[in-house]
Amino acid sequence: MKRAIVLAVFCVGLIGIAMMKSETGVARGAANGGVVKAGVSAVDAKAKPISDLSWLVGGVWTADASKMGDGMKRIETRYVWSDNNAFIRFTTHFVSDKGTAKTYDGNFFWEPAKTQLAMWYMDYANEIIQGPIAIAGDTTKFSFRATDFGGKPADMQVELLKKSNDKYQWTLAEKSGDSWKQLATLEYMRTAE
Repeated sequence: MKRAIVLAVFCVGLIGIAMMKSETGVARGAANGGVVKAGVSAVDAKAKPISDLSWLVGGVWTADASKMGDGMKRIETRYVWSDNNAFIRFTTHFVSDKGTAKTYDGNFFWEPAKTQLAMWYMDYANEIIQGPIAIAGDTTKFSFRATDFGGKPADMQVELLKKSNDKYQWTLAEKSGDSWKQLATLEYMRTAE
């Protein structure tokens, strides 16, 4: 009996959510001349601040990593929209002679409480890295605290310079006194999946 009541309450909740979404769609349809388009979400992704990073979505972004040594071949990063178009998920794989290491998995999102874009990701060793994202023209900066190449906690920054819709330069820097010391630079090109 308890199970039936819980299931009934759950179903009523789902129906309520569906009705709210339906009413939003009807209101949008009325605002668009009475036409309701299938597949249009209640909140248009283009109107969200996260849309400033939408140019990254699609295909595979690949950087030549052969100069890194130790059998490294390339780094592959994929960016995809979340199911509800609220954030962008990314994964980064290191491809070497030894196989593929699934190294990073995270998200870019809008953080309403701080009114800024932000990132959150976890590396293969379960270290969580997070920080703000700032966009100025074709330059996007990701600031965060992480373990540096020497194994010490450090303030880090990645600068992503958009060169075209299918090319960007990725530069990693570490805070050194009052300035930033460049640690690595890679050129990423987008290819089809």
